[in-house]
Amino acid sequence: MMGLMFFGALFLYVLLCLLLAWLASWVAARCGVAGWKAGLPVFIGLLLLVFWDWLPMEVTFRYDCAKYAGFTQYQTLEAWKRENPGVAETLVPIKNPRSERHGDVERYVLNQRFAWEIRHTPHWFHIQEQDERIVDMKTAKVLARYVDFSTDILGLELGYSARGISDYKIWMKKQSCEVGQRMPEKIKFNGYKGKIEDIGRG
Repeated sequence: MMGLMFFGALFLYVLLCLLLAWLASWVAARCGVAGWKAGLPVFIGLLLLVFWDWLPMEVTFRYDCAKYAGFTQYQTLEAWKRENPGVAETLVPIKNPRSERHGDVERYVLNQRFAWEIRHTPHWFHIQEQDERIVDMKTAKVLARYVDFSTDILGLELGYSARGISDYKIWMKKQSCEVGQRMPEKIKFNGYKGKIEDIGRG
């Protein structure tokens, strides 16, 4: 329902832009100038007041998703065990790990050796990067990584309060690079993390 209201308001705004462009065109024609020379700039200028960041966001978001997003496994758990013989047998999973802050990193310690780290990095045009990693805390080595992108546009239809005018730009809302794909890359990362969490469980 809320979405229909926003799209209705958007439709009315476009109609207003067309009306004002027509008015500018009519005035220009009365003054002996080609109407489109006044109407077109007015129409484009009014649209850009609201939509100026939409196209750059779409281009940047699609580029970031294509180039940087997805799951990367740097080392299998089996290879790590071969590098660290006997260590896995000493690890005990931490039940319900708590979130810890280390600068801009949110960390969940999974056992005495591994942590799950999450970084959120803002980019241009409301895009934000989510970088999740499985890290060997002793060596700081990253064993697996998942990168995804979204926009910081809130879903006002879910009852959130707007922080600014950008939150009304629901056409710019992006939840993930994998929306509509059942998130196979995220599933791969979660599977890897699940193996780490299972170390030491009977």
